[in-house]
Amino acid sequence: MRHLSSIGCRYESSACRSRAFQRVCISRVALTVVIAFASAIPLYAQSGAVKPPTSHAKATGRAAAPPTPDSQAATDDQYIVESLVALRAAPSSAIIGAVQKATTVSVIARDHGWTRVRLEGWVPDSLLAPADTTFRAGLSAADLRADPASARGKTVVWNVQFLALQTADPLRHGLEDGEPYILAKGPNMENALSYLVVPPSLLGTARALQPLERITVTARVRDGKSDPVGIPILDIQTIRRTR
Repeated sequence: MRHLSSIGCRYESSACRSRAFQRVCISRVALTVVIAFASAIPLYAQSGAVKPPTSHAKATGRAAAPPTPDSQAATDDQYIVESLVALRAAPSSAIIGAVQKATTVSVIARDHGWTRVRLEGWVPDSLLAPADTTFRAGLSAADLRADPASARGKTVVWNVQFLALQTADPLRHGLEDGEPYILAKGPNMENALSYLVVPPSLLGTARALQPLERITVTARVRDGKSDPVGIPILDIQTIRRTR
């Protein structure tokens, strides 16, 4: 019995030492992992992989400023004008017109107490002229032929006589093959012919015209003196039947 007891004590003692050794090993492994993780943090942070985003407000310690009313974007909201008001081309500039009371306007921009508006209405055609800076009111067909290089790209408003709606063929230089154009006489009482190219959007209007009918066109000069016979070619922008 004493022998067995001695063997048991030695076994227990050996087991205790084994458990103690395991605890020491586990503690050393855990410590090694902690040290390795702590060493890796600076390298990981330097790589930028875990850098949290910081706002400008946090960086400076100031709250972000809200947008001011003076910098509002266009909304296209509609408003009613409450009284007769002068219309200006720009804030504090010269008066270019007036807006009547109860007129509906659309807001498209605001700037330091001023509001840019859009409004709709009707005016006589006879009182309109192109806003294009290339507009030349007094340019005649003879002027185009005399200096075709300078005339190219200019915008004119001509009163002409409609002769026919035709389709271009390869013999008419300056026109695309199959391009529709109006053969017109004028402008005004000038005894000259012109080719007035019709865009697709105005083709229905051109087809409804009657021979010898007077029309007013806004057109841009394509060629002041086309080959082979020197007839001016213009691209129509608007057509108005003269009553």
